[in-house]
This record gives sequence, C-alpha cells and structure tokens, in this order.
Amino acid sequence: MNTAHHTNPQKGFTYYTIYLKGLSNGSGYIDVALSDEQLLKDYLQYLDVGIKPVRTYVVTMAPKAQGKSVASTGQLCINLSDVSAITTVKPG
Repeated sequence: MNTAHHTNPQKGFTYYTIYLKGLSNGSGYIDVALSDEQLLKDYLQYLDVGIKPVRTYVVTMAPKAQGKSVASTGQLCINLSDVSAITTVKPG
C-alpha cells in the first residue's frame, strides 16, 4: 500500500528537480515542492540497498504562492527506478 511517508510533516518545504528516464515533456525533469526531504532519503536508500521503488509524497504549495499560505495540494507518486537524478533546495 502506498502511503505518504510522514506522520508529522515538518514545517516548511523542499524544492525538488527530479530528472526522469523517458520523460517526454521537452526538458526531461519536473519541479515540485514537497513537505519534507523524505523523497531524497528514499532515493538514496533505493540506490544503496534497493528498497521498494514506488513511493507517495505530499506536494506543498510554496509560501505566499498565489496569495495562499503553505498548504498541502495533493500527492506525488513516483517510481524511484525511473529517476536518473534529483536536486534539492531547502529555502531559508
């Protein structure tokens, strides 16, 4: 069962650029703000010991984005075996 990996989300967010194998959007990557750094931790663990690759994460809206405060805006489900690289930025 795929569930979000946090029970107590940390305040704030992390910006991710996720490069995906075979993504046909013209750039080969997606940008997303997630509620924590769990995706990066899971990706490193996947590379190291081969954990189950399909994971779900909470997508977060950046502060003051479209005049709204930080809020959950959905979920991102990703197959870590399709990821070729990840970069992160933790604001503030």
